[in-house]
Amino acid sequence: MTNGPRTVLLGATGYLGAITARALVERGLTPILAGRDGHRLSQLAGELGGLDFQIADARDRGSLTALISPGDVVISTITPFRAVGEEVVRAAVTRRAHYLDVAPEPPWVRTVFQKWGRPAREAGVVVMPSVGFSFSPGNIAGAAALQEAGPEATRVQVAYFVLGDFEQDSFGAGVLESVTGALFEPGLVRRDGIIDTEMPGRRERTYTIDGLERRAISVGGPEHFTLAQFQPRVLDVDVFIGWLQVDSKGRSLLPKSATSTARLSPGRAMTKFRHRRMVRDAAEGPDSVGRTGMVSMVVAEAMDPAGNTLSRVTLTGPNPYDLTARLLAWHAIAVPNCGPAAAGATGPVNAFGLTSAIEGARQAGLERVD
Repeated sequence: MTNGPRTVLLGATGYLGAITARALVERGLTPILAGRDGHRLSQLAGELGGLDFQIADARDRGSLTALISPGDVVISTITPFRAVGEEVVRAAVTRRAHYLDVAPEPPWVRTVFQKWGRPAREAGVVVMPSVGFSFSPGNIAGAAALQEAGPEATRVQVAYFVLGDFEQDSFGAGVLESVTGALFEPGLVRRDGIIDTEMPGRRERTYTIDGLERRAISVGGPEHFTLAQFQPRVLDVDVFIGWLQVDSKGRSLLPKSATSTARLSPGRAMTKFRHRRMVRDAAEGPDSVGRTGMVSMVVAEAMDPAGNTLSRVTLTGPNPYDLTARLLAWHAIAVPNCGPAAAGATGPVNAFGLTSAIEGARQAGLERVD
């Protein structure tokens, strides 16, 4: 077992939280498991060798303050972050603890970078949203593509895909709520060096993956902030997701209002109703066998001002859930050692350096395929 700063895992009894707890233990960490259900916490703690656990509520500032100590690494897997994230990051920064989360929600990403970046820097701690499949690989692949492209590169485009046996049942309810719910909220775009608001799905791209064309829609991500931190000459950043596809029963996983004029019409209300029903009916998530049928992929391209591709980096790895858990475990070990210069809201490349971030991704199972 490792010594050093404590790792505190909030949401440990949720679907992704439990996978993350196991990944942390596999890396030699002894996380403190935290959540609202004492019985389930006790059961999971016992399964993992008798870990410490503590009841805490993400909406209760007092319980969070009692849970978190200076120097801790706080990991939050509690979704949706736009509803329950604020008190956790506030408690971490106030208590001078590092903060990691798994948020795939553009509005929350913007909140972390623009509201909590300066307080975290002043506190000497790292706050890093969206650690995991959404969106750490894009930060790493995009930075690698920029480095290979050289000084002519001023634009980056990153796209995420899930390949293999992937359909609606591959979503846990919490992840489905977090991801697709965010598609109804204003997202992000970087244009001419300025972060602006843009509705998700405003733009589309088609990628050829394994000989098949796959449509991807624009979303906001931390890459809009982190890739410009890595290379200040970057003016335009686009992030796309290509895994919100139709499932085996012909049901769309994508709220139509995210990509059409329906978001401006009465059809938006009906689409949001269908989305809430989809979340209500979602299963907990695939078991370990089901997860093995999925493959994560991220494609990053660095371009010149005219849009010509100068460099392309493609990473593939295990299913999004296990990949996220393994990345969180690596980050939990690395963050306390990244030094005061990394303090603030940041991504893995800027916190650890590109070489170390690539190695961390490799240890989590991400490999470059082109």
